[in-house]
Amino acid sequence: MGNFTTTSYHGKNIIRSKAFHKKDAKSEKQLNHRMKISLIAEVYGSFGGMTKMGFPENNYGKSPYNMFLAANLSTAFDLTGEVPVINYPLLVVSKGTMPKVKVTESVVGIEGITLRYETAPGTPKVSANDELIGMAKLKNGGLLIDRHARGTEETGTLVLKYPNVDIEEIECCYVFARSADGKMASNSTYVQIDRSKR
Repeated sequence: MGNFTTTSYHGKNIIRSKAFHKKDAKSEKQLNHRMKISLIAEVYGSFGGMTKMGFPENNYGKSPYNMFLAANLSTAFDLTGEVPVINYPLLVVSKGTMPKVKVTESVVGIEGITLRYETAPGTPKVSANDELIGMAKLKNGGLLIDRHARGTEETGTLVLKYPNVDIEEIECCYVFARSADGKMASNSTYVQIDRSKR
């Protein structure tokens, strides 16, 4: 009706209006802001839905994408060049109240990428049944994933299988934990792959 529509989302009534005469401002600041949102949307899609599992907490009325956007829009960019680019070490792919996973070693080898981490038994909000998720994005768009229970040993291992992967092919790598019921998660840990361990 006129220039507005109504809808409902998560039990809330929402009214949206569309400007009759749209002003498309194109200052450098606004164009950079649009580019940042576009880059965030692109990188969110490139993780193949894995980031949906990384934002289960305080999500009433919010989509995983909106939470991902809010966590990264102001901090996950390198702004030293003419245009913004994603700064992967600053990117947050999961966020929550569980303890962050401490990765002790990252090795690129014949099988793929091997990540060793501390299980932190006895730490509050840590359970042997928690799910540990490791993922690496390749520059060709591929996504390597390993998921399994935290376990009871003092250390654990994730193997992101990709035979004879070259370190130059890896765009970024992260590890995070989520509770067995999927209701809690940890902040993600960015994993720096050490070139000397090839």
